[in-house]
Amino acid sequence: MKSLKDIKQSKIMTAACGIFTAAILMMHYEVVSDEMIESIVPDSGRIVRFLLKLLYAIEDNFVLGILVALFCFLLYQYSFCLGKLKTHEGILGILMALTMLFGRAFEEFGTTQIFVMGSAQVVKTVLILAGYLLFFPQLVKAVSAYSRTHLCFQSGFDIENPKRYRWGVFGILIAVWSIHLIAFLPGMFMGDTEDIIYMAYNYHTGLADTVELISEDVLLVDHHSVLYTVLLGFFVKAGRFLFHSENTGIFFYTIAQELFTAWVLAQGLYQLKKYRVNAAVRTFILLFLCLFPWIPRYAIMATKDTLFADFLMLYLLTILDIAEERPEKIPIKHLAALAVYAVLIFLLRKNGLYAVLLSLPFLLMLNKKWLKAVALVMLCIFLSKFVYSDVILPAAQITDGSVSAALSIPLQQTSRYLKYYGDEVTQEEKEAISAVADYDALPEVYWPDRSDWAKACWKKEADSEDMKNYFAVWAKMLMKHPLTYVAATANNYYAYFYPVVVDLYEFERASDGSIASANVDGYFAFAASKSRISLAFRRLLRFGDAVFMKIPLINLLCTSALYIWMLVFAWTRSIVKKDRNLLMLVIPMLMLMLTILSGPCNGNIYHRFTYPVAMCIPLVVGYGFRNGTKNEEENCND
Repeated sequence: MKSLKDIKQSKIMTAACGIFTAAILMMHYEVVSDEMIESIVPDSGRIVRFLLKLLYAIEDNFVLGILVALFCFLLYQYSFCLGKLKTHEGILGILMALTMLFGRAFEEFGTTQIFVMGSAQVVKTVLILAGYLLFFPQLVKAVSAYSRTHLCFQSGFDIENPKRYRWGVFGILIAVWSIHLIAFLPGMFMGDTEDIIYMAYNYHTGLADTVELISEDVLLVDHHSVLYTVLLGFFVKAGRFLFHSENTGIFFYTIAQELFTAWVLAQGLYQLKKYRVNAAVRTFILLFLCLFPWIPRYAIMATKDTLFADFLMLYLLTILDIAEERPEKIPIKHLAALAVYAVLIFLLRKNGLYAVLLSLPFLLMLNKKWLKAVALVMLCIFLSKFVYSDVILPAAQITDGSVSAALSIPLQQTSRYLKYYGDEVTQEEKEAISAVADYDALPEVYWPDRSDWAKACWKKEADSEDMKNYFAVWAKMLMKHPLTYVAATANNYYAYFYPVVVDLYEFERASDGSIASANVDGYFAFAASKSRISLAFRRLLRFGDAVFMKIPLINLLCTSALYIWMLVFAWTRSIVKKDRNLLMLVIPMLMLMLTILSGPCNGNIYHRFTYPVAMCIPLVVGYGFRNGTKNEEENCND
């Protein structure tokens, strides 16, 4: 039993931690100049000036400061009473603290050099890190404990009959998504849609100029999915042939994709019901799938990413069936489904191949007797990849995509190096770089958040010897300025872990821009609906977008980082709870995430790379909270 004195000291300590953390959370990273301090306190001594630099780094907002300090005090009061941090809570908290420290530096300044620009900055950085290391682990512990004991909801939308429940979910999704469809009739385009449609008609695109074509008569390039190009082209051509309208073709494609996506998600929630996930959890997931703009917009968008996410979900659901049933031998229907979905996944996006191949062997953690079955599925995938790449594409004289797609990271690093240290480059190094890329353009096109422009400098004539020489120079430059390479990479990926709100209005701008681009040569006459009801629904959706982007906490849904952290959370939970079934769902998404980090764009620029994770992870996390897992039912009864 604590004495009154101990309780008083504990509250003083808690208050001190709250005030310190509030000060840290309100501290900006920008350098406080000597001139500013001199203008405030003339002729101040060195120590006074040093301390003032730290104090004036704290934002001057009294009301916000009080609210933040009060929140931190209440958080620590609750958290400190829970005992010691668990290992996984500490690890997650430390990762969040480091992400916050470095992510904010890259977002605001594009470099970590801001941390060491003077002794005051170094001390400020240490204080900020200390504050984060205090705050985030305790936040993780408090949220984890509170959710276990206070957030065990049970009721929500449900229908006792599972099949009727699936149809009910399907109907709700279609009804809500129809608002987006009417607003953006005949369907939404994305930045690559016009290139895909052009290639479906064998019209020239810029992609044909990035490779050495097998045949000048075949302008289709396997940069975008050939399967998807054929599929979308079929609908556009059918619309023109049957209705003399490419708009009608896009409309029918949009309807088909929306119905398929809604069916996939309804199937996912149906299986969650089947495997003991309670109605409250499923209702929260359904609300997310209905209301969060990413999901319905992608459902009506002409992009391979939607179907990629759909088949990824079906792949995960098949794994879930296998994990739950734990048969002595995996049924043929499940093996066939795994193989078909895996092949469709890599045919839609090349990086999908690694997500499925690297994840399949982990099924042996559930039953080693499945070795032959897993090997058979992997063999089918390898054979399909071989037939597609080495037989079908050459036979059709379709050229593979540019090698530059796999060189996003090194080209971005070289681009930044030349921008800041171009005067240190020797003639020999310049010649090696010039053999593979436009040397003069590389430093000019450097964009920290996106490597597409650096990739565009690649020369299609570059051969293996040129690449060998380039990477020799690349390695030498790495040794000279390693932090430049680190900064180039971090700037391109920090928003996958540090929350930066994505502009939801970009959906509409990109769609309208892509439609205009598709029409520019006069080949097509696509047109977005200008009817009064469509325009009215667009205004309604713009207001909804503003709500999602501007309201604190809700706007976290508009960040790529949230879904990556949900994935990390699911991974951690599967390990802590020793939940191998959950781990089987997490591993393919972790493998996919690793391939995303080799892509060309930051999470605050393109959400299309994060979208498959954003669509699938709520169902995966929901499955992790199913009834019957260790300690779950006892906690709900507390």
